Amino acid sequence: MAALDPQLQERIYALLKADYLAGVMPPGEKLDLQMLSDRFKTSKTPVREAACRLMGEGLLDRHGEGGFMVTLYSAREQAQLYAWSAHLLSGLVQVLKTDAISRILGGFPPDPQPADKVEVAQLTGLFFERLAGATGNNRASETIAAINAQTHYLRIMNPMSLADATRELQGLFNPAVSDLQKALRRRIAAYHTRRIAACSA
Repeated sequence: MAALDPQLQERIYALLKADYLAGVMPPGEKLDLQMLSDRFKTSKTPVREAACRLMGEGLLDRHGEGGFMVTLYSAREQAQLYAWSAHLLSGLVQVLKTDAISRILGGFPPDPQPADKVEVAQLTGLFFERLAGATGNNRASETIAAINAQTHYLRIMNPMSLADATRELQGLFNPAVSDLQKALRRRIAAYHTRRIAACSA
């Protein structure tokens, strides 16, 4: 049975999460489980199980008419997610050596030109995850990855224009400063401060 096939469950989960990260699930809109099961060539059961797993990660929520939708966080919840992310990342950067930060920045284009805000969100998340990964602390990496996923659609839906979001990303990736650790902590603080302010606007 499909519901008892761990490999199938894992495959459907990975496909559904890839859809989430690709920004193709409109927040608040009910997921069409039948359409997804047809697309994934399976029954609705493993799709529903994958959706339940994503709900456990805070990425999906129950829809008012039944089924699932991308989680719609309240302004207060958004601000708390961003504040927690800022505190964690600031602490992680503080323990990283300058050469480690330089190597991470070297893995990103100094002048990124993302095609859309989904790509901005993906690059931002990847950057934060690499900072966490450089500490060698698996718990830190897992926590930042979880927060990144939960804030993914918030970044996509941010009212900032693509041009402004691109400039902000370029600022995050800029290695041309004398004290790289201090500058990066300030950039991360400013990035999150802007988003917290937007939550209450």
